[in-house]
Amino acid sequence: MANFGKKKKIIDYWHSRPVIFVLCIILIFLAISIKERYVIEREMSSRWVATEKEKQDLLDRKHMLEGKVDYLSGDRGIEEEIRTHFDVAKSGEKVVLLVGGKVKPASTSTKPIEQKAWYQFW
Repeated sequence: MANFGKKKKIIDYWHSRPVIFVLCIILIFLAISIKERYVIEREMSSRWVATEKEKQDLLDRKHMLEGKVDYLSGDRGIEEEIRTHFDVAKSGEKVVLLVGGKVKPASTSTKPIEQKAWYQFW
């Protein structure tokens, strides 16, 4: 016959409908939280890759600027920059000015442009 008068075992409580329903609700909330964490992790991963690329670009620029500073700290670099930005020559050097020849017009069209009267609309 049935379990009349006997104490219910704890397993009988775990297999009851209300407990299973509550556990399913908890499982749904847990799944939603896991999905949100996964989306955030993917976003952080893409940001990390972009940050690493930016870091590498900045390091490359740093090396380029350090090379330029080293070059400009010498006499040759200073002289070249002065000659680039100003019209100077050393004593004993001669300056040659090149004067351009006749400039061709940009347009090679031979058809004359017709000018219409200001009151014509079509």
